[in-house]
Amino acid sequence: MSRRALLTALLALPLLAACGEAPMLGQQEPRMKPKRLQGRIEAIAARAAPATLGVAVEDLTTRQLWTFNGDQAFPLGPAARVPILAAMMAEAAAGRLPPGELVTVRDVDLSPPPSAVADAWPGRQTWSVADLETLALHGDTTALDLLTKRIGGPGAVNGWLDVQRIEGVSVDRYRRQIATEARGLASFRAEWKGDTAWRKAIETVPAADRIRAARARQGDARDTATPVAMARLLEAFAFRELGLAPDFDGLLGHDAGYLALALPKGARLAQAAGSARPDLGTTPGSQALAVVELKDGRRIAFVIFLTGSAADAAKREALITDVGRAVLEEF
Repeated sequence: MSRRALLTALLALPLLAACGEAPMLGQQEPRMKPKRLQGRIEAIAARAAPATLGVAVEDLTTRQLWTFNGDQAFPLGPAARVPILAAMMAEAAAGRLPPGELVTVRDVDLSPPPSAVADAWPGRQTWSVADLETLALHGDTTALDLLTKRIGGPGAVNGWLDVQRIEGVSVDRYRRQIATEARGLASFRAEWKGDTAWRKAIETVPAADRIRAARARQGDARDTATPVAMARLLEAFAFRELGLAPDFDGLLGHDAGYLALALPKGARLAQAAGSARPDLGTTPGSQALAVVELKDGRRIAFVIFLTGSAADAAKREALITDVGRAVLEEF
């Protein structure tokens, strides 16, 4: 596994931020201690093995970037909600996606858990865009798929990313397609909605076939992102390059645990974090995307991916927490 630390910047020109003009590279000395941070992250990666760890961390004040496996593509998993919601925000800002618009849910629109929208179907079949956005912010897969469809499908999300020059982030399929293909299942069916039914559906696939499907997913370039590319997306959002208000609460939400457990006193966090569902002793991916605002006013953007882990949920979360703690102590 290639491991390297990179101290660089994502953009060479100063851009206007919400609070004024961003400093040009080199105007401020980096506060991080890259050699010490490299050693600490390497030790965490060794603990995580055979899982693969990817990290990109950016000081949004100086635009200094530090990475570990930063150019390696990782499955987006639950983190796909971030580029999808950003594209949706752009549509709403352009007046093409009214928050009160009602969206009808059909059986073919349902997606695997977690999904309150799927759980409520068929008793409830219409949701407002605003309701779907709130649910999508909490990882509701059906809400994400419905919003993706409403703005033109995965291709439209990728098209928006291309226009914004965000390279290295790819949203190619609906959540329901990824989840079924990664487990060797056919198209998602309404009778599979809910945790119990979904687990039973997965268990109808022989273990050997599920292993092959999971390995194929890990090697699939679709629906992936590099840590550097996701950090670039967060940076562009922070500096209004996307034409959107830099509302990280609305983009990332406030998922519990993970980097929230690494915060120093007085810090504030917006975080999208979680894990794909484990199967046959392996968790395909765990992610944490976050922006931490420190007591001194600095903002640190985090992108952390962990793939192919055999550790349990508590240990996976602890690994990501330890990455956050190391970064915040060395930045």
